[in-house]
Amino acid sequence: MTDKVEFSPSMPITPVFDVQARIKELQGFLDPSNPNYQPERQHKNIRAVIKLYEEGKIDGLKRTTIIDGKIVPYKAAFESKSGSWTEVRR
Repeated sequence: MTDKVEFSPSMPITPVFDVQARIKELQGFLDPSNPNYQPERQHKNIRAVIKLYEEGKIDGLKRTTIIDGKIVPYKAAFESKSGSWTEVRR
């Protein structure tokens, strides 16, 4: 006689995305003394992402692509001649 086998979920605790921590991390990317400092061409995009988080327009769960400080379709990142930033929870 076999017993029914039950498996636990592979990830029993849903990960929580800390928006405030992400905003702080993004702000660090603008600081030249930060080892993760990003190039000037990304600053407009990073500031836009910070603003979108602060306004609650993005949550970090859905992929959002920014070019020249504006939300664009993801595919545009491959065609852009300026810097692009794709924001999504890692």
